Amino acid sequence: MPEPLFEPIPIAYRGLLADQHFVDAQQFGRSLIGATKLANSICHELFWENITHDPRSYHIRFCVGPSRENGLLQEIFAISNSGQLPLYSPILITVAKKFIELSIKAVIDKVLSKKDSNNAVDRIHELAMTHHEFAKQVHEGHMRDKAWLQRMITTMARENRASIRQLPDPVGRTVNHMQIGGASVANVIDEPAAEVLRSPDMLSLGEKEEYVVRIHGVFKTNGACRVEILNAPKKKIVSGKIADDELLKPGNIYTRALNEGLTLRVVAQPTIKDRKINRLFITQGEIVDRQLV
Repeated sequence: MPEPLFEPIPIAYRGLLADQHFVDAQQFGRSLIGATKLANSICHELFWENITHDPRSYHIRFCVGPSRENGLLQEIFAISNSGQLPLYSPILITVAKKFIELSIKAVIDKVLSKKDSNNAVDRIHELAMTHHEFAKQVHEGHMRDKAWLQRMITTMARENRASIRQLPDPVGRTVNHMQIGGASVANVIDEPAAEVLRSPDMLSLGEKEEYVVRIHGVFKTNGACRVEILNAPKKKIVSGKIADDELLKPGNIYTRALNEGLTLRVVAQPTIKDRKINRLFITQGEIVDRQLV
């Protein structure tokens, strides 16, 4: 009976159908396929010092365990498929779970073009330096070199881009967000991040900002809308999505602002294409036309 090599990596889905322990079956399947493909590739790099997305070369494969309670929580387990007792270095087994979780976060941050994307690389470097044997033995000591680690993450992101597109498939559709890894890694993928990760085009994730807007038409079923940005010098009409649970409530501020032509002050995060807003995701809002309220 094969035994997991180290503690499982949790993958949690939250919000919408996931809170009732449901998720679209095909979206869920694609998401788990993407997550395990990425984890397999990173695990192979750690244990065999080779970056590839070709599963034929993997000696360790991630398998999914049964669903847990509290929303929709899966665990993926690393299982040796070599058919013989693996003789892996104990230090690799010790650091593997944390290394893979941090590497997944670093790869995702790289694809999102996050300004703080080096934070996860810094934590991988920290992990290596904390375990002297790991830093010295693995990759001939290159784990101590931050520039080398950054190149490794860039290569992983490029090699696994197709898997990364699958990973967030249910997000914004049948779940609100997902989290890979434990709370200490906090690798949360919400709707704006999911759009960037899924896109075949070169998108990046902008910073959350405050905007003054008017809403022009809302599909209440999915929150899609047109948003007129009134802030100078950003005045324009862009595609938007209201990713605020408030939209589902009767008499919510978004429906009211649309019906009465009111102005909103919102907190929103854009996805960026060619240095322009591709879509604006609104997560919080308030009416600012007080005299009309």
